[in-house]
Amino acid sequence: MQFKQVVGQSHLKQKMTSMAASGRIPHAQLVLGESGAGNLPLALAFAGYLLCKSPNAEDSCGVCDSCRKMQSFTHPDLHFSFPFPSTLGDVCIDLYPQWRKALQADAYLNYESWMRQLSSENKQGNIPIDECHAIIRTLSMKAYESRYKILLLWLPEYLGKEGNVLLKFLEEPPPDTLFLLVCSHPDKLLSTIVSRTQLIRVPPIDEQDLALHLTAQMGLPAEEAARFAMMSGGDLLKANELVSNTDSPYLEPFRQWMLYCYKKNLHQSSKWAEEISGKGREYIKGLLLYGIEIMRAVAVMEHLGERNGLNPNEKEFVMKLGKLMTTKKITGIFEVLDAAIYEVERNGNLKMIFTDMSFKISKTF
Repeated sequence: MQFKQVVGQSHLKQKMTSMAASGRIPHAQLVLGESGAGNLPLALAFAGYLLCKSPNAEDSCGVCDSCRKMQSFTHPDLHFSFPFPSTLGDVCIDLYPQWRKALQADAYLNYESWMRQLSSENKQGNIPIDECHAIIRTLSMKAYESRYKILLLWLPEYLGKEGNVLLKFLEEPPPDTLFLLVCSHPDKLLSTIVSRTQLIRVPPIDEQDLALHLTAQMGLPAEEAARFAMMSGGDLLKANELVSNTDSPYLEPFRQWMLYCYKKNLHQSSKWAEEISGKGREYIKGLLLYGIEIMRAVAVMEHLGERNGLNPNEKEFVMKLGKLMTTKKITGIFEVLDAAIYEVERNGNLKMIFTDMSFKISKTF
């Protein structure tokens, strides 16, 4: 993985290369941001840069032995830890073949797509205590062929209290040992871990950079690419989803749901929840993400004018919904939808989640 493969984020790329050039690299860094913003690709590219034998001022060379191993994520001095269902193994190394395959397919990986590749959509992933002990054993050994030993710990928020086992090691690691913790939900991460790391905050991708990527990779016309980049809020995963769903398959079910909530028809919303819950977690998450984008559009519609990124049906819905909303109501519904996504990711009961949301949204209206 190289920096040139990461969409946008030029400021962070420069920050990371400058850090490496100075030799002043914090031994534990928290790379914080959404999956679609590129937190994992940035961490991978940074690791590749540090392990490269002939890096230049902007990127790893891409041709040395270390870089070739990084292309397949098999470098012996780069170790991985990540959440996984306990039914599939005891430690992460048991799943390295699947992990490497997933990264090679698309380094813009999120928890849901990882669980899907493991065929474990309905199982809970976590980072167990055995994996924490394995991390300590692995990093206690000498590096094989590079100066640094690097642990890339993806989604440390899935550590739970077991993460306390790593605290002393995080604070006083062996020489030339680096931790890259790639996190998307800092509120779920142990505060004792946060306090022992230096934060690298990954912002949403610049809209122009994302639009250029969509044009180059998907062949979208410049105007259409700019529309999707704006609608996605600088999130590549959301942009890809919007591109593949240009007919807005979520519009009608979301509109119907909001109507039930507005009319406080909890009986109908309960029947709707039962029906929609049978469509699976990926569809449900897509619906909730779509709802968040609609609420964002309601909030900023008057400021965007024609540059709103909505098709005619969506625009009509947003305009009608906007007449019923205040800033407080928009914020309230946004928070309900956002919290529900986390519950869906944690394999909560879908019907109960939607029933609870319907009650809260009706109350907000």
